[in-house]
Amino acid sequence: MNNLDRERLKNLQNRINKMDPVDIAERLEDLLKEDIAIWIKLLNKDLLADAFSLLPREKKIEIIGSLSEDRIMSLMKELEEDEVVDTLQELPANMVRKFMNQYIEEDRRPIINELLGYPRESVGSIMSVGFIFVKNTTTPTEALEKIIHSDLDADRLEQVWVTNESLVLIGYANLADLLRNRNKTDDIEEFMHPINASVYATDDQELVAKLAHKYDLSEIPVTDSEGRLIGIVPAEWAIDVMHEEYEEDLGNIHGISESSPEHYWDKSVLKLAKDRTMWLIICLVTATFTSFIIKKYEALLASSVALAAYIPMLMDSGGNAGTQSSTTVIRGIYTGEIEFKEFLQVMFKELRIGLIVGVILVIVNIVRMSILDSVSIGVTLTVSVTLLTTIVLSKIIGGILPLIAEKINVDPTIMAGPLITTIVDTLVLFVYFEIATILIGV
Repeated sequence: MNNLDRERLKNLQNRINKMDPVDIAERLEDLLKEDIAIWIKLLNKDLLADAFSLLPREKKIEIIGSLSEDRIMSLMKELEEDEVVDTLQELPANMVRKFMNQYIEEDRRPIINELLGYPRESVGSIMSVGFIFVKNTTTPTEALEKIIHSDLDADRLEQVWVTNESLVLIGYANLADLLRNRNKTDDIEEFMHPINASVYATDDQELVAKLAHKYDLSEIPVTDSEGRLIGIVPAEWAIDVMHEEYEEDLGNIHGISESSPEHYWDKSVLKLAKDRTMWLIICLVTATFTSFIIKKYEALLASSVALAAYIPMLMDSGGNAGTQSSTTVIRGIYTGEIEFKEFLQVMFKELRIGLIVGVILVIVNIVRMSILDSVSIGVTLTVSVTLLTTIVLSKIIGGILPLIAEKINVDPTIMAGPLITTIVDTLVLFVYFEIATILIGV
């Protein structure tokens, strides 16, 4: 290697070791294998570990396959326990066994095995066991001494958790407060912040995001059934959970079932088609009900062909009205504002909203029909009454279905997509033809 090559490598090393782990991970995804090998050698161990934890499954496996056993062991040592667990969950079963036996330090195996035992998307599967705590009788000087001798990363030492003599979590103290009061002999409890909320390791990870948003917490404590601290979830991880839940909810609303967390360009056309097909098949099958209804009222349609022209408008209006209500209620469920016990209140409120919205739409539609359409008063009256009834019923259905889903532990966002549209479409047709039968007759 000549001096010019050495100089280039040195400049590259200086540059990449000043980059953010997120940017490093993005570059590693795009680099050729030869360049990845160079970057791995030039990156310092901490930075490589942080970037590695952010890589997608395929890239992690590729990088592991290119490393020597010593480098793999060094990389695993730099990863936090929760990051090791994330990596192991993405590896084939035979590789997991090899990693646990050869590359994971023996004293870390019990913790990692415990974290691996938690269900995916539970708090336990994402929590960190890297935290520092003191008893409430500890002085600021003693707490600072414990921080100084801790081997945790700096971002895990910004606050110290406080327990009572029984090790039950009662609050936390900020590092800044410890420094300001370091010369005082009072117990740490004098400037301790009480615990606003905590979660269990078995709770759904979505609860972490809700609490972080509600209380503006920088770290969410995870406790056992007796209130003892067993882990924490930093706010930045809660943000990741929010992003994952948002993508999942968006997929549910629009009838897309994500089969894997890969990016759009990394997924094959076949896999994307598979993700999108299931709900379309469900909608296609359930649409059979609407065809049955139309066949049942063929004589009515034959006697008044004009009725058929308004079916799309009524179905669209009903579907949109139901989706609006379900989206609003789902947001209320997520923020904790709406609960199942308020089922009747939600129903009554959506009824009133439906009446107001329905009356306004009926007025607009009558004006529209009088200007653009030449139909009998019977058809106009039928469409208007159906429109009002449809909007009211759709609002009520859209409001209560997410609550029912939440009660039976089904993701409420499923009710905001194709499912509610299919239900409303069937209802609209039935109401429309029944009202037409009464007002127009056959």
